Amino acid sequence: MKTEELFFIIRIEVQTGHENINDTLQEMEKQSRFLMTDTPSVKVMNAEILTTKMRNKNN
Repeated sequence: MKTEELFFIIRIEVQTGHENINDTLQEMEKQSRFLMTDTPSVKVMNAEILTTKMRNKNN
């Protein structure tokens, strides 16, 4: 079985009660879950979620 490295780009739109986008990002990093499971032909060896922040033009 060979090892491959795949990259996924995921866009998540959220509504938040936080005033500061950094607080929203911090809460999502600590409490949210993203699940990538093994399949019959693929075993997930390692996964890392890289987070960033973007502001809307009106913020």
